[in-house]
Amino acid sequence: MAIPTEYQDAWGGASEASEVRAVTFRSVVVALVVIVVSVLWDEWMTYYMAGSNISRSHFPLAFFFPFFALAVINIGLRQIKPGWALTRPELLIVLAMGLVAIAVPYDGITGHLIGVLAGVFYFATPENNWAFMLHDYVPSWLAPQNTGGAMVWFFEGVPAGQSPPWGLWVVPLFWWTCLIGALAFSVFCIVVMLRKQWIENERLTYPLVQVGELITETESEGQLTQILRSPLFWVGFGIVMTLKMWNVGSYFTPAFSFIPMEGGQFRLYPDFPFLIRRVSFYALGFGYFARLDVLFSVWVFVLLSGFEVFLFNRFGYTPGAADRQWLSEAVGWQSLGAIMFLAFWSLWMARGHFKEVWRKAFDPSCEVDDSQELLSYRTALFGFFGAQLFVAAWLITAGMAWWVVLTFLPIALLTFLGISRVVAELGLVYVYYKVQPYSAVLSIWGTPTIESASVTLLQFMRVFSSIAKGFLMPAFTQSVRAVDRVVKPRRIAGMIWGAVGLGFVLSIINTLYLGYTYGAYNLGNMGLHKAAPATFNEAVRVIRNPIPLGGKGAVAKWAIFGVLAMAALTLVRYWVPWWPIHPIGLAVQGNYGVTKSVFSILLAWAAKGVLMRIGGVQLYNRGKPFFIGLLAAQAVSTAIVFLIDSMWFPRHGHNVHNY
Repeated sequence: MAIPTEYQDAWGGASEASEVRAVTFRSVVVALVVIVVSVLWDEWMTYYMAGSNISRSHFPLAFFFPFFALAVINIGLRQIKPGWALTRPELLIVLAMGLVAIAVPYDGITGHLIGVLAGVFYFATPENNWAFMLHDYVPSWLAPQNTGGAMVWFFEGVPAGQSPPWGLWVVPLFWWTCLIGALAFSVFCIVVMLRKQWIENERLTYPLVQVGELITETESEGQLTQILRSPLFWVGFGIVMTLKMWNVGSYFTPAFSFIPMEGGQFRLYPDFPFLIRRVSFYALGFGYFARLDVLFSVWVFVLLSGFEVFLFNRFGYTPGAADRQWLSEAVGWQSLGAIMFLAFWSLWMARGHFKEVWRKAFDPSCEVDDSQELLSYRTALFGFFGAQLFVAAWLITAGMAWWVVLTFLPIALLTFLGISRVVAELGLVYVYYKVQPYSAVLSIWGTPTIESASVTLLQFMRVFSSIAKGFLMPAFTQSVRAVDRVVKPRRIAGMIWGAVGLGFVLSIINTLYLGYTYGAYNLGNMGLHKAAPATFNEAVRVIRNPIPLGGKGAVAKWAIFGVLAMAALTLVRYWVPWWPIHPIGLAVQGNYGVTKSVFSILLAWAAKGVLMRIGGVQLYNRGKPFFIGLLAAQAVSTAIVFLIDSMWFPRHGHNVHNY
């Protein structure tokens, strides 16, 4: 695979006559090895070791550390065996494949999928009444039956001398793989159709990908090489490593008193929701690369939403009252409305581009050029509609009413699109959404309107929401940006999908192995044993205590407020160039990840703002090594703690990386 000469500035110096290979045998092999290491480390860290959650961000540490280590090794190879070193385009292939693969395991997709499917029969008791209220609406092909206690073995371990009943999983996993694959392909088609609009027309910055691209510059004068030579890198690296290793000493002796860095909360005033005083070096490091106006808007909206919840608490408005912002239903629905408007606005801004997509799809001979897309516009457009028809047919066959399907799918897709836009613009690693698409449908229609079969199937859709990172769409968006302007993109599309497939299959096999070997009930701090009870207890609750049309307390109306506020802020942003507040802060104001890391966002804004004011872009660039040092130390220290836990604290690990 070759990089054309017109891209020499982007790739760092290809001569006019030269071409650089990207998708090579060795780049693909290295990418597959990195994916295997990332997926297995992610799941063994959380499930077996009960340690850190290393995949909850949009650039998961489970992938960041192996990728950063690969880049450092590559620098060494350039000195010792130059012919063995990967080129920058080859490293970008590893980056693109790794970002999508690591979005699948643990709390990406597979952890919730296996936990929900295995637990729907295992956790049924006379007290929770699942058997009477839900099991009639679970088709035999949808979840493995607990025949002969097969799921008991999964949650409690296989008895000595027995073999796991692998066959029970074949049919359910086949159909769920079809559903997940179809939905994943449909969001991939959207990403392909929006690539040119977001990257070339609107020029979104993709700050998280910028960090990944920086790491790929391993040439002698590349950015990563220069950063590793900078004293600032080692200052940042040394600060974090000193603090982390001091705390490691506290595992063994009270002579090292534990230094709390990622905890603490306080209230500005009685009834004001708790604010988190947490220093996340990971959020701080990535936050430095985000835009100043975005950073400013995020922490300002967190404070504004705090005042809003304070008023709810004072006036006793139950749907909005909470002691933490992410628990406020009213704030959550506001954010959902803002995210939905952001998605609609993104589509509206792309209307001219979509006309070209439509023309090319129906008239492949027209002058519109789609040669640099990962799929042809024809394949992307018809593939999207075909995949959505399959998903709709799957859900209806499973028992969901057709009109519920027609509500759920648009809400889910718009939510995924909105969060993808947020990640592309913000560059914050911890961005989620509060109101899940399946729960939004329940509140919009009300459970008396929705039959029990649809309620049950909607709860199964928790699999796509997982930790509310936007399914696979943000990962696809970043992956496509990472390999943008690489020739023969159709070939890269195959590599990306191969990475998704490997991550999914490897994670499924590893999760089932861990469950049957050690007992899934004993695994992890999220734990496979929590997914099914949370899912189906909620289903029974909303059936027994019906949700009225519009949600309890008509809470869904706050989504309309979020839409209107987001529209007003967006128009002000366009009409008043000096307006300092970016509207995107409203879309993430009360979500769990941003609120947890807001203190680190504030620090990143302050540090970057001071440097930009004193020395402009030049001083900002000179400060990059320090923040890359923070990221590197966070990754290295987490890996070291994993090794220490493996030797001295197996099954009782330490959570040193979460937010």
